[in-house]
Amino acid sequence: MMWMDRALSKKEVLMLFFLLSVVYIYPIVHADYAYVDDNWRSLLGAEEGWRNQGRVFIEVFFQCMTFGSSTTNMFPFPLLLSICFLVVAMARLTHWYFAAPSVASCLVVLPILCNPFFLGNLSYQYDGAAMVLAVVAVIYAITCRVESPGKRSLAVALLLVATLSLYQLTVALFVGLCVVEFYLGVKAKRAVNDVLLSLAHRLGQLVAAGLIYYCSVYQMAVDTRGNLYPFDDHWWSEVIRKLLFSMGKIKMLITPGNLALWVLLSGIAVAGFVVFMGHIYHMKGTRLGRGVMGGLYLLGVPIMVLMVPGIMLFLKEPNLDARNYIAFSVILIFLFFLNYEMLGRLHVRLRLLLVIPVLLMFSLCYAYGQVIIAKKEFEMALANYVGYDLISNEDLKSVRKFYFTEPAVGGNWLPRGHAAMTYMPVLRYILSGANTLLHPQFLTRVGINNVVATGEQAVNAVAMARTEKPVIDRKFYSIYLRAGDGVIVMKDFVEAEEYSHY
Repeated sequence: MMWMDRALSKKEVLMLFFLLSVVYIYPIVHADYAYVDDNWRSLLGAEEGWRNQGRVFIEVFFQCMTFGSSTTNMFPFPLLLSICFLVVAMARLTHWYFAAPSVASCLVVLPILCNPFFLGNLSYQYDGAAMVLAVVAVIYAITCRVESPGKRSLAVALLLVATLSLYQLTVALFVGLCVVEFYLGVKAKRAVNDVLLSLAHRLGQLVAAGLIYYCSVYQMAVDTRGNLYPFDDHWWSEVIRKLLFSMGKIKMLITPGNLALWVLLSGIAVAGFVVFMGHIYHMKGTRLGRGVMGGLYLLGVPIMVLMVPGIMLFLKEPNLDARNYIAFSVILIFLFFLNYEMLGRLHVRLRLLLVIPVLLMFSLCYAYGQVIIAKKEFEMALANYVGYDLISNEDLKSVRKFYFTEPAVGGNWLPRGHAAMTYMPVLRYILSGANTLLHPQFLTRVGINNVVATGEQAVNAVAMARTEKPVIDRKFYSIYLRAGDGVIVMKDFVEAEEYSHY
């Protein structure tokens, strides 16, 4: 028997996940890129920003990490620590799914980390580690082994409260994994009543967690970003628009180069889905019970798909970024599991073909690593351009404060990353439109610490400055003076992004 076929010990499963996880996150650690909110958090801290969004456990996490009340940037230490916890959680989930896991069994669970849309979450130097811990809490909620049903439900509910207090959207991952658990019950031909009772317990645990969270941590939240979209004539059209938008972004994973692989994976998964649906007929239970099981079996896949955008479908928040799609991991796990089972029926070693889609996810991660390095270099160049003008121009040397306005178009204009984002279009989406070029806090890296971008005064200054002649007019930005203050206006990036070699 080949070593890849045999059952792995608990220690071997841990070591395999640890090795794969370290290799996977290396590009992000190596890039050391300040993503979206990281620039201002490293300067201002602003712990209440998490508390106001009902994510108080992130604040607690950083207090523990810094042995105080500060939010000092310690990247990549918090991420590496959280990945260690995730390794243990993935190993735990593997043993939950498989009695005697092999290498191929571990590959089924690996999308918990190797979700292409999770790359944005991992890129956060502050929030990233907490988001990983939220996933860890979900896995422990799924695999809770407390014998007493009452105590187990309470433990699961508290773990879900921890999840919600770290990153609320991660609860969609719990729902998705519950659906996978349902399919595993069908595959194992468990009694109908047992499967339905287990599903009811999961629903009760989720409701209990929601009530506990609402009555405790949520009361600290004052941020309006989480408000539900009003139920009016436009509600349904807005939900459908967001759902179609999400599906379109997921479709970006499919390129001409990997189309055959996705078709093969999907084809085998459909065959497995049909085969296991036949198990319902052989499950112990009444005809009505098996009918209910059949209906739930068909509903399971749409529910998993809806969980990808999750609650974001119903919120006023206009942004639907890749980092919201944490539950896409469930889609990949289910896809891999069906392929694992069907390939195993042909020959056990064929299960190792799952290495191919895993390599696809790793290649996407390393390409993303190069893209964020390219963006970091471009931001550094822009900062140097602006910084030089601010300290060398006689009219700007004595300015007390500069107001900064970001470009309205082309925030992720990136010539060096153009080729990668053309062949792998999902990379631009993962990079995020919210991650615009050159945040004002980035200028502190070149010694400029009097540039701000917030407040009504900044808006008024920009509006007035644009009616006057700029003191500095460059390709990427213009600098104005108004009533003793300066205004830096980044121009829209509308030129061709690709390299002109003729």
